[in-house]
Amino acid sequence: MNTIMDIFLAILREAWQILAEAAPFILFGFLAAGLLKALIPQELVARHLGRRTTGAVIKASLLGIPMPLCSCGVIPAAVGLRQQGASRGASAAFLVSTPESGVDSIAITWALLDPVMTVIRPIAAFVTATLTGILINLLPEEALEKTRTQPDQAGCG
Repeated sequence: MNTIMDIFLAILREAWQILAEAAPFILFGFLAAGLLKALIPQELVARHLGRRTTGAVIKASLLGIPMPLCSCGVIPAAVGLRQQGASRGASAAFLVSTPESGVDSIAITWALLDPVMTVIRPIAAFVTATLTGILINLLPEEALEKTRTQPDQAGCG
């Protein structure tokens, strides 16, 4: 019985450690989301990122590339963009391009690989983010709404 309790406590300690390590990045993401909300007018976001067009996806991909957010911090920022009127495809493109091309990722690519890969990395981030956003935009709205509002099979929703 004592070993089960030890295992449970070890899992709890590790979960707390992961939460403590991720918290600064998530808080930085909330800060970035707040700055986006405060500095970028909602009408501007809705006008440039609100339509289900390839242009909106490309703009969101380009917006995400220079952002210094990791995969934890980008989530609140993308939610903020979505709440300001960005389309699903544009939000997804922002979610993909931002952590792929963070300053830390570029620096480590330069240090461990070479200048060519350092240039290719943000290009690959742009291409994958744009393709993701375009594919999200191709999904019909009804299907997206249906999956969001339907309760799950276990009856938990």
